[in-house]
Amino acid sequence: MKILYVATVRSHIGQFHVNFLNELRKRGVEVHAAYKDNSADKPGLDLSVIDEVFEIPFQRSPFKADNIKAYFKLKKVIDSGHYDLVHCHTPVGGIITRLAARNARKKGAKVVYTAHGFHFFNGASKKNWLLYYPIEKFFSRFADAIITINNEDYERAKMFKCKNVFLVHGVGVDINIFHIHTDEEIKQLREEYNLNGKYIMIYPANLDSNKNQTMVINMAAEIKKNCPDLDFVILMPGQPILKERLEYMAEVKGVSENCIFMGYRRDIDKLVGLSDVMISASKREGLPVCIMEAMATGKPIVCTNVRGNNDLVVPNMNGYLCEIDDFEAMAKYVINLYCNKELRIGMGLCGRKMIENEYCTEAINFKLLNIYKELIDNELK
Repeated sequence: MKILYVATVRSHIGQFHVNFLNELRKRGVEVHAAYKDNSADKPGLDLSVIDEVFEIPFQRSPFKADNIKAYFKLKKVIDSGHYDLVHCHTPVGGIITRLAARNARKKGAKVVYTAHGFHFFNGASKKNWLLYYPIEKFFSRFADAIITINNEDYERAKMFKCKNVFLVHGVGVDINIFHIHTDEEIKQLREEYNLNGKYIMIYPANLDSNKNQTMVINMAAEIKKNCPDLDFVILMPGQPILKERLEYMAEVKGVSENCIFMGYRRDIDKLVGLSDVMISASKREGLPVCIMEAMATGKPIVCTNVRGNNDLVVPNMNGYLCEIDDFEAMAKYVINLYCNKELRIGMGLCGRKMIENEYCTEAINFKLLNIYKELIDNELK
């Protein structure tokens, strides 16, 4: 059996799909991948599980001319590859792949598209609805199955032209890597990172407008105003797209020492492990891996009440939800958690149990394998 995995950039597959690709390889599946190589931006991702790679000049903007070249190059790969199944991800990669695979579908190949969060959602701008909704609805007819990762997208995709629509809770979390640390382990990690004695929050995300780190900086200023003696830091690892602007804002707000912009990191498991609370100020999510990883590590969550976040966080059980840019509410919640260690532990244990039951890699891989079996007549072992 032979499968092609497609995404706009290499890092998407490297960060989110290697575990499942390993599962396929264990079952004797030959795995190929097609993407644009962005290793310079996100180094260190091991994709050795893939048998053959095709460099495709995808561009994130659908209006770039290179995407025409990408279509013809990918079409040649698919037409000559004789794949049993082509699984595409990311908006641009997903559209180009579904177009490029039309001939292969006629010959029996199955095409699967995973939507990692539609750009149209409850609360999205009218522009997003007018532009992206008709595109996704139209191109849904060129897939044999659509996989959605949150409840809102699942209900909407069921109205599309695709016969098979599935809900799979994201890409899964490895609960062996992301685990609850003992007090001694946390102490050692904090010594290693020189963070002893601090109340630590973490927000792993690219530094961009959607991830909304400005809300986090405003929250830090609010904490400092209300609890001037609280020794706290907020760790913000992620691609430094808006780093200079955010650093300037933190300086103006007087919280430069509290906000640590760490750049792209490969030690997120350790950074989450040594933290007390996970926060997210995002304006839009699909089903955020960073929150699932923090839940697996037994951390309470304080995040914005948006699609994806509110699929994972049950208020007063494993964390709190607040509205976008309501930094005062976010500050109130993280201060409350600081004052109540037992509450932090209880919420963290609740989140861990949720991950073990529904969101761990074993559960996700099982669901994906069953979808593949359904589409290709149980050829998988």
